[in-house]
Amino acid sequence: MIFFHAPKLMRSERTKEGRTFEEVFERFEIPLLQYAARITGDRERARDVVQETFIKFQRNGALNRADEPATWLFTVCRNGALNICRKERRMMYLDEELIESREGEQPMPFERLEEEEAAAFLTRIIGTLPPRQQEVLRLKFQNDLSYRQIADITKTTTNNVGVLIHTALKTLRQHYRGASKDFVPFNPKTI
Repeated sequence: MIFFHAPKLMRSERTKEGRTFEEVFERFEIPLLQYAARITGDRERARDVVQETFIKFQRNGALNRADEPATWLFTVCRNGALNICRKERRMMYLDEELIESREGEQPMPFERLEEEEAAAFLTRIIGTLPPRQQEVLRLKFQNDLSYRQIADITKTTTNNVGVLIHTALKTLRQHYRGASKDFVPFNPKTI
């Protein structure tokens, strides 16, 4: 977790939706860390990018002018991460690591193994997509952003976002059909 100390004045301010800085920070810290880590390929650099994003959010008064801070935060985070990649002349996407722990009852060991295998399988076939399609899929399904927000973040049109997502999902379905023949779920009989 990033430790961020906002001045008292900042803590009392609210977005147009009525959120405080701390609420915005708690809501977006982990999704931004995941997003920046995928772009930079390094968790430490991702932490730096996210910290800079929140500093800019505070300094630029974005709390007061953002209806929904997600678009602003993801755009600034993306630009910061891409700047780091440009400086280092490298860009890579990491396999997703579990940052949030699962709550509730624990699954049986075979269920957990099956879930991990299915997630690894899906991650593998997502990795075959072009980087732009991977990015819009992650913004849509991992961060639950709208097409408009994704378009603003990636500097494209909402129609293009729709086409990218549609094409990516179509490709994933085709890969899944072809590769899923090798994936057989484990269903033990309980006694």
